[in-house]
Amino acid sequence: MVELKLMEGVVFGILSVLGVFVMYYSTIILLALIKHRKDKAPLTSYFLNPETIKIPYFVFAGIFGFLAGVMVLSDYLDNGFNPSTLLQYSTFFSGFGFAVLTIIFIILDIRFWYLRFKRFA
Repeated sequence: MVELKLMEGVVFGILSVLGVFVMYYSTIILLALIKHRKDKAPLTSYFLNPETIKIPYFVFAGIFGFLAGVMVLSDYLDNGFNPSTLLQYSTFFSGFGFAVLTIIFIILDIRFWYLRFKRFA
């Protein structure tokens, strides 16, 4: 049980640190969009360069977010929030894993927009 609490603490610590990056990138993006709300320069420069357009990271974030939700639902259905069997442990920790992957892809998506908009801020 001690290992479970330690693992939860590590995962929540990772999520907290990643949240700091999200806040920084999001602030720069919002500043650029607010500063150029009349001329729309950041968005125009993005859409005029089709070679920079690729599969957005939020698609992957949505997939992993869905899988994290499925794991949380399976935890609820098999009482995995207090794990005692191997199946309950696997669904419990895979939910954490999918949540971390979701956050990583959200950060990559926000970083993608940050790199495009930081010169306008």
